[in-house]
Amino acid sequence: MGNDVRIKRSRGALKYAVSPIIFLLPAVLLTGFAGGFGRFDMEPEFVVGMLAVYIILSGFYLTLCRRDRESAAVAVGCITDGMVLIFFSAAFASGIFFNFLGFIVTIVGIVTGIIAATPSEESLFARKIDSIMPYSVGMEELQKIIDAIPFSCVFMERAEGGGEQIVACNPLFAENFKSSKKDILGKTLDVVVTVEPGTDRVVHLGAEWAVNRTVRGKQILVMFSPVLRSKEASTIEVFDAIDVSTGLYAAGFMKYKAKSDVESVSRGKRKLSAVLLKLTFPPGSELGVNEDERRLAEVIFGRVVVKSIRTCDSAYRTSDDEVLLIMPDTPNLGSKVVISRIFAGMKSAAVVECPQCAKAIIDYSGRDYIGGVDLPSYDKILGELSVDFYRKYPELVAQ
Repeated sequence: MGNDVRIKRSRGALKYAVSPIIFLLPAVLLTGFAGGFGRFDMEPEFVVGMLAVYIILSGFYLTLCRRDRESAAVAVGCITDGMVLIFFSAAFASGIFFNFLGFIVTIVGIVTGIIAATPSEESLFARKIDSIMPYSVGMEELQKIIDAIPFSCVFMERAEGGGEQIVACNPLFAENFKSSKKDILGKTLDVVVTVEPGTDRVVHLGAEWAVNRTVRGKQILVMFSPVLRSKEASTIEVFDAIDVSTGLYAAGFMKYKAKSDVESVSRGKRKLSAVLLKLTFPPGSELGVNEDERRLAEVIFGRVVVKSIRTCDSAYRTSDDEVLLIMPDTPNLGSKVVISRIFAGMKSAAVVECPQCAKAIIDYSGRDYIGGVDLPSYDKILGELSVDFYRKYPELVAQ
């Protein structure tokens, strides 16, 4: 709670720091003292025009502040402040410094505005939802598609009476909102979560979520993306160790867990198999696969990998977007069985839930080891796998 209060105070301080209303008097004093107040000489019509622009931008700034659009408010504030500096430095002939400073502040405002206007990842997904969610699919196929979306989401249908009933949800939603499917399906959304009035935000169990609704006729897809994590959800188990969209261990956690996996077979003559995989698209097919479809294919690939291995095996997403498999007590034949399962799982996904998976290629390289004094360290195993992989697929080095 203390951190949340500090964040809100810092945002408020930033908005006040760039407020064009508060900044007006200091700008007049700075440029006036530097150039001399008696030198003000501009056409009245031009002054009235600049005043009108200033009032419009200040009103826009206040509207954005009231709607809690911090980034957009800061952008408009900086642009207005920059224009005020440029105007008064010219009016009082206060020198090139204030002109240059005003120009820099205006550029900062424009850049901030571009960043604020850039659509978020979840809204990009929403724009492509028609290609992801086809019409006339059965409930089983619908559930598979929902499960592959890398955001917490529910799928609702509008009844004749006007009520919206949840007919499907993905495991991420049930996990993040601490609910079971029995408590979710058949209910209305407001029974499961509470959207704050007048906002697109949900606060649940101390965490804040942005809500994105995509409506198509009587069908509604609602996606939730995290804004502020709760202390309960900030444990290494949920956000730092595991990529929640795929179930793979995260790259930052890999060196700790994988090292433990390797050392667990270091004594005795136990066997260990290690495989490095990567999902790629051949140059010809990339023209027909956009960024959202590529991300969806990578999410499905990660989930297929997790489903294809045993509980005692480990799958990691590396910093180079590869997948590392560490399989203790697994001989060469066992690793080949796992790889065949992954190929079969991706083939099935291409037919049912993700057609773009058919354009993807799974590149892989593996090695087998026997525990004892000759078993190399985790770092050496990863290095050997990487060398083998990029010798086998040299075209991937440039990617």
